[in-house]
Amino acid sequence: MSSSRDDAIPVTRLPLLRSVLERVPESCRRALYFETFYNIGSGTFVALFLLSLAALKTVLNGQAVHLMMLGAMFGGSSLLSPLVGYLAGKVPMRLVVIVPNLITAVLLWGIALPVPGPMFFTCVIGCCFILRVFPRVGEMNMYRVLYPPTHRGLAVGWLKAIAAISALFLTVSGTWWFDNHGTQYWVVYAFAACVLVIGSYCYSRIRVPENGAFGSGDRVSPRDAMRKGWAVFAADKRFVRYQIGFALAGFANHMGMAFIPEVLRNSEYVGATDRQVFVISAVMPAILIMASSPFWGRYLDKIDPMSGRALFNLLQSIGYGMYCYGGVSRQIWPMYLGALFHSISNGGGTINWSTGSLYFARPENVSLYNSWHVGLTGLRGMIAPIVGWFLLTQFGLGPWLFALCVALSLAGSVYMYRLAQTDTGSVEQSHDVTLADRPASSS
Repeated sequence: MSSSRDDAIPVTRLPLLRSVLERVPESCRRALYFETFYNIGSGTFVALFLLSLAALKTVLNGQAVHLMMLGAMFGGSSLLSPLVGYLAGKVPMRLVVIVPNLITAVLLWGIALPVPGPMFFTCVIGCCFILRVFPRVGEMNMYRVLYPPTHRGLAVGWLKAIAAISALFLTVSGTWWFDNHGTQYWVVYAFAACVLVIGSYCYSRIRVPENGAFGSGDRVSPRDAMRKGWAVFAADKRFVRYQIGFALAGFANHMGMAFIPEVLRNSEYVGATDRQVFVISAVMPAILIMASSPFWGRYLDKIDPMSGRALFNLLQSIGYGMYCYGGVSRQIWPMYLGALFHSISNGGGTINWSTGSLYFARPENVSLYNSWHVGLTGLRGMIAPIVGWFLLTQFGLGPWLFALCVALSLAGSVYMYRLAQTDTGSVEQSHDVTLADRPASSS
């Protein structure tokens, strides 16, 4: 690390952060320092998904169709992620993270416009989720060049914990605000916009290591880039099998998660109060993801991503089983247990989702693998909520929708466990690639 005054990291008043920085190589401490503060803003935004689902069903009197739309826009936004591979060789990856965040902040301020109704709210928040796919993929790409594989789980686990703390703060304070000042719900989104802007400034202070390019920058069209990228992706049979396993439980999660507030609030099922809806569908996930992320980060450093995903899928199946039982029996206590298991699963699943593709990708294909990984997530993320809505409302399954989620989650767990038994190891470690140990650029 440079000894210049500009490179100094003032951590004397942050003992916990200093302790984490001392556990990673010196070459990546500056990045981890500034990305810590960036994740305060990023985590605040992430909290808006579950908070908005609960707000739609309570404060804004939304219907299942609004939950479906928001879930589809949130998940389907990832379909745009392959475009990050096209941008990778042309635009600095920091700008891919920073610029969409700033545009998102402007849209969040637009929530304050005097346009009533859940549809306007759903469309604006959904557009924010679509824009945020570029920073999501950009962050994943940057993990590869900023942190070595031996400490990546630790670093990402720490960052996700910081994001979870920020998400918890907004979730709890937002729940209180909605409960007491429901007509001024836009204040929560204006606050999130301000924090996102500050976090983006912190991200701009990160220095990218030399030779940390994400693509060749060849002058090809986005269509050609996506076609060539698909050819590389399809040729890696091991990665394709990994994505199939990911899709099983992933489809279940996208199909069921958006409708947890619907089953909770609907008097035909559980008939929970507004406060119970917020606690189960927003507050508990924020707390448990925050609490479990550091543990899962260290755990994932020691195992392959297939084994980790098998465990998370199993926990997810228990969670949806409790949701199903609570809805069918019209009892509230199984819903709390469902939130417990589902949230702990998501705490590790988020880290696994962010770093798993790096296990398979050669250095020159980092952006490509991440882009297709997120893009396939977007495909099922767009389709699954629509399927869930039809099954829930048009076919009258109600809480039995969660039973299908259990079956898919268990299938994903078994599939990933079988993949782990024949695993041949990390491509990155076999090629002895540690880009984060290279000297940092001064530009």
